[in-house]
Amino acid sequence: MSIGPLSSSLGWTRGLTQIREQMVDLQRQLATGKKAATYGLLGTDRTLSISMRARISQVNSYKSVIETTQLRTSVLVQGFERMRDIVSDTRSDAAVPSYEIAEDGQTALQLRAGAAFDELVSLLNTEVAGRYMYGGRATDDNPVESSRNILEGDGARAGFKQHLSERRQADLGADGLGRLVIPAAVGADVSISEDVDGSPFGFKIAGVTNNLTGTTVAGPAGSPITATVTFSATLPDPGDTIRVDLTMPDGTSTSVELTAVAAGEGGAAGTFEIGADENTTAANFQAALATAVEASAATELSSASAFAASEDFFNIDDSNPPQRIDGPPFDSAVALRDGTTTDTVFWYTGDGDPSISARKTSVSKIDDGMYVSYGTRANEEAYTVLMRNLAVLSSDTFDAAVTEDRDRYFSTMNRTVDNLSYADGEQSIDSIYAQIASVQYISGQAAERHTTTKATAQDVLSDVEASDTNEVGVSLLELETRLQVSYQVTSMLAQLNLTNYL
Repeated sequence: MSIGPLSSSLGWTRGLTQIREQMVDLQRQLATGKKAATYGLLGTDRTLSISMRARISQVNSYKSVIETTQLRTSVLVQGFERMRDIVSDTRSDAAVPSYEIAEDGQTALQLRAGAAFDELVSLLNTEVAGRYMYGGRATDDNPVESSRNILEGDGARAGFKQHLSERRQADLGADGLGRLVIPAAVGADVSISEDVDGSPFGFKIAGVTNNLTGTTVAGPAGSPITATVTFSATLPDPGDTIRVDLTMPDGTSTSVELTAVAAGEGGAAGTFEIGADENTTAANFQAALATAVEASAATELSSASAFAASEDFFNIDDSNPPQRIDGPPFDSAVALRDGTTTDTVFWYTGDGDPSISARKTSVSKIDDGMYVSYGTRANEEAYTVLMRNLAVLSSDTFDAAVTEDRDRYFSTMNRTVDNLSYADGEQSIDSIYAQIASVQYISGQAAERHTTTKATAQDVLSDVEASDTNEVGVSLLELETRLQVSYQVTSMLAQLNLTNYL
């Protein structure tokens, strides 16, 4: 009679299997550094492990967004710094201008302005990793036309230079009097009026200040606006003055002042002779007034017209196309019209929806419930002001042989200095710079917080998931010893039979 192996009845096989399984798990922990192969084997710590991993993934996502945001805003800031230099350099040059025509009817300052205009266009077409930064939500193509097309036009599409010429014709009028009508004196009456009521072009009569003895002024009033100067038998005294205040298309103002002088002493600019009677005096005054208005039109108004043209051409968005003179003829035009994409260069072709803030066109989520906005459009006021002034400087021409051109040049320089000073309440490049710089700071602070948060989460995750290699090694050595002993005992038991047992 024989008996079965005692090892089966004593459960040795199951014990050996368990030891081997424990050894395999410890070897896995030693190789991977992880306590468990699945979340389920972590027991109650599995929820904490999943939570920490989700948090780390979220933080990594935020950090990636921040890196992209920091790259883009850094490029923007570099562009702003260069734009600020262009503003500063142009203002400095214009504040102390030198009237020396270098070539093609332009001064050295104007030639530098042309180069600055080219650079500005290039800056506004800045691209970062396939994304154009100054197009608002339109990020896949240049938001600004080439500087050549903007100034010179492109085929049938008129550029700024053509519009400048048409606007100046409309503002000066055919007779060069700035769209004012100054007919010959009628007896002792001299009138001055706007040519068409409601016209946007030329001079507008703001008021008349009269200090002429024995003379009265009616108006300005009526439609169109008219002022009438009436002389009497009581003639003005030498030195008496009268001033006509005029506003211009760019919103600036000027005045024409005439001084009465004794008979035989006339001829100087800004004077009129006192005649033998009121009718002669009126005739002299009318001739002097027409001459003075024409001179002011050729200088102040002509300069103002160039800047008005720049406003018409550059102040555009999706709801406001560039404005063109409704002509020809241009010198008698009485209205503006919308330019079209077939007859006018639209210098800005990016997203121009005025109902959405430019900053909101690029928004990044950098933390839970925390967003930063850093979008920008090339047609924002700050950039447009700079574009307009550089366009005027680089487009206008002057003739050294024409006396009025010198005064027009200095008038243009004065306007440039004023415009590039950015009036209170007007958006400036500095103000945009400050907004984008704050985005850099805020996102940078968020990145630091995320670094700390990630490190904390990783520490917690390590405590939950990571195995202690020293402890695993000791346990593995202990199990190996137990397994060897178990094998020896199992081997001995396997050889045991009833005869040996007895």
